[in-house]
Amino acid sequence: MGERQLGIGDTLKGYDRWASSYDHEPNPLIAATSWVLHSAPLGCADADVVELGCGTGRNVVRVIGEGARSYVGVDGSPGMLSVATHRFCDPRIAFVQADLLAPWTPSRPFDFALLVLVLEHLPSLEVLAETLARSVRAGGRVRIVDLHPERIAAGALAHFRDGTTEVRFASVAHPVPAICDALEAAGFDVVRRDWLAGDPMIAAVPGIAKHRGLKVVLDLKATRRRRMARGSTG
Repeated sequence: MGERQLGIGDTLKGYDRWASSYDHEPNPLIAATSWVLHSAPLGCADADVVELGCGTGRNVVRVIGEGARSYVGVDGSPGMLSVATHRFCDPRIAFVQADLLAPWTPSRPFDFALLVLVLEHLPSLEVLAETLARSVRAGGRVRIVDLHPERIAAGALAHFRDGTTEVRFASVAHPVPAICDALEAAGFDVVRRDWLAGDPMIAAVPGIAKHRGLKVVLDLKATRRRRMARGSTG
C-alpha cells in the first residue's frame, strides 16, 4: 500500500475523497469521541445548535435526540455535506458550506456550538475563537471534543484509505493551554477535562487499548460571558 501526505491546504479535498466511506470504516479514535459524548451528554435540550466541522452529520441524531430546537451543520467540504444533506429531511436541520479557515459569521446567534475532531485541522486558533464569538450568544455554551493533542504529537493523525493508498492529513497538535487561552481571550470561560483510555472506554472501544492509560480525548466546555452591566462593581 502506498502513502500520501496531505498539506494543510489540501484538508477539504481530502475530506471530499473520504466522504463516501467516512461513516463505514471502523475508526477507534472517532469511536472514542462518540463514547465520550454518550458518557457526558451535551445538555442541549431546547437549544439552537450549530456544529462547526459537521462532516457527514454524524452528530445530528445525538443533538436532535437530546431535544435541541434546531441544528445547523457547517463544513467546508462539499463531499461531506453532500452525504449529510442526503441523510436528513427535517425542517429543524440545515447545513451550510463555509471554510472554517476564515472567520464565519452566521445569520443569527446560537445557544450552543459543537466541535468534534476539528482542532487538528486548524492552523490558527484565533480564527476559530473569532468564529465562536460571532456564533454564540452571551450566556451560550460551546463543547469541543477532540483527539487529545498529546496523541497527535505522538503520531495519531487523521487518515483514511483511498483505494490502495493511505492518505494522511496534516495535523496540528495545539497545546491545551493555548486552546483555552484563545477561547478565554474571545470571551469564554473554559472548563477542561482529559479523558484517559481506561477500562470503561476500552470495553466500549477495544481498538483504543493500545493507548491504555494515556490521554486520548480532550473535552472542553466553555460559556460565553455576559457583558457586565454599566456601573456594576461585580
